[in-house]
Amino acid sequence: MEAAAGFISRAGRGIENPILEQGGSARELERQGGKLIMINIGDPGIYFRMPRNIAWAFKKAVDEGHTNYLREQGLEELREAVSDRYKGLYGIEFSGDDVVITQGVSEALSFMNQAMIDPGDAAVIFRPFFTEYLTYLKLSGGVAILPPLDEKRGWDISIGELDDALRSHAGKRPKYMLITNPNNPTGTVLSEKAIREAIEIAKDNDMFVVSDEVYDELLYNGAAFTSVGKLAKGIPHLLLNGASKNYMSTGLRIGFAIFPEQDTKTQALKRTFIGMAGARLSANTPSQYAMLEGLRNTAKHQEFIREKAAQIASQSVHAARLVNETGFLTTVQPNSAFYLFARIHLDKLSLRDDREFVELLLREQKVQLTRGSGFGMPGFIRIVTLPSEAVLTEAIRRIKRFCEDHQR
Repeated sequence: MEAAAGFISRAGRGIENPILEQGGSARELERQGGKLIMINIGDPGIYFRMPRNIAWAFKKAVDEGHTNYLREQGLEELREAVSDRYKGLYGIEFSGDDVVITQGVSEALSFMNQAMIDPGDAAVIFRPFFTEYLTYLKLSGGVAILPPLDEKRGWDISIGELDDALRSHAGKRPKYMLITNPNNPTGTVLSEKAIREAIEIAKDNDMFVVSDEVYDELLYNGAAFTSVGKLAKGIPHLLLNGASKNYMSTGLRIGFAIFPEQDTKTQALKRTFIGMAGARLSANTPSQYAMLEGLRNTAKHQEFIREKAAQIASQSVHAARLVNETGFLTTVQPNSAFYLFARIHLDKLSLRDDREFVELLLREQKVQLTRGSGFGMPGFIRIVTLPSEAVLTEAIRRIKRFCEDHQR
């Protein structure tokens, strides 16, 4: 073990994804014949078919021989379609040349940290955060400044907490501020006012602004989404989006890194992204042609997203009601994406923390979910609301029974 520890780099040691950490235990329970309910992974491809026109375009690309490398920056027509989407939805204008196609948003996060972060550099990441944000920052040797979102205000940005976090790290000037909107894991949308104020603080502190907007069309309960690109004009920033959530095509592994501004920092970052993209040659070629069809066929997409958002809304609201009726958990009402982030009232339970909660829940009730501490927020759990209402009802019934079994 000591030899192995010395062989693996410091950055690579201990890298794990909390969403997947119970996979071995879950598989063993399944081998033993247990009826497992998995509500830990936000993969819509498990529950919904990829839109047929996108699947058809993938097959057509293969049949027509589009299986070669493409330009490292990505298929030109696809990059132009990304530009058209943002202009049509939000009135944000940039050219296809300001887009880099990546292998999912995950690769864009990796490029971003490799490009901007040297060992010891800091970045602002609001918590709870998507698990990969911290992973890629740490792999580059970065340090996270983690202001909490405000649960009482629907998980909105708290400017007071942001100011306090920056003051407590006064010796470090963060390289970037990462905003997630809509938010994973909370399933909520940030207010325009809070985003605008956060961008001003980033500007005052010479921070580059990054916005992960991959759930921007999965809205319900009257939620209104505002793209950072609409508020950060003239400020160096990067927008991230892709195929996985709005188009429910996770397996295509297509992300969009968008560089709307022409300032020195934004354009330097774009050039670095293109260089890194060239190091791995090309994103998946048939997937790029498939996503081109998804973006161009707006009529089919709007029909698809309306239907799926309505279904997810129904399931999420149903699950939130059941969670709040348990007597042991409470959750903010969701209005986007497909998650609930529920507070565990540990004062009512004979359990130490959220890690023990999820480990024993899997073992005793065969329900797999993710601990809140994996998202930077101990004392919570994340529930994925993609399964049917019947499955969610059974899962929450088991969670309630588990809590009753461990009641103080």
